[in-house]
Amino acid sequence: MDATEQLLQALTDAHGVPGYEAEVRAVLRGLMAPLGELTQDKLGSLVGHQPGDGPKVMLAGHMDEIGFVTTYVTDDGFIKFLPLGGWWDQVLLGQRVLLKTHQGDVLGVIGAKPPHLLPADERNKLVEKKDMYIDIGATNRAEVTGRRRPPRRPHRARQPLYRVG
Repeated sequence: MDATEQLLQALTDAHGVPGYEAEVRAVLRGLMAPLGELTQDKLGSLVGHQPGDGPKVMLAGHMDEIGFVTTYVTDDGFIKFLPLGGWWDQVLLGQRVLLKTHQGDVLGVIGAKPPHLLPADERNKLVEKKDMYIDIGATNRAEVTGRRRPPRRPHRARQPLYRVG
């Protein structure tokens, strides 16, 4: 894996949903620190400065990524959520997600009621976010909330970096 792929891998693996960009910032800080003086503003932006008379260069970009936040745990142990950022409903089903809890990370997958349990008139309709949930393999609410506090921190879609071409 070359240096560019390693950088993309590190940034892809860093958790960075809105308001929780510390992991991404740490990756960037590690890359930028050898280049000069680094400061951080109140919004969390990194500003690098190299002394001298050279040109001023700005590299602007977002550190955050789209993600989710938990809203409720059902009696059956499914986790209801709201999106953080813009998601199309049609791409959510089957997405693996990484839930950040106070006791550690938990992997889950976004699901919905299976087609064979839906009335015939609903089987060909788009499943809306409000009808989806995150499944972590729990069978009841106590398995989610008893072992660990309900995962209130934002979550991210968990997809590995794929090399294309």
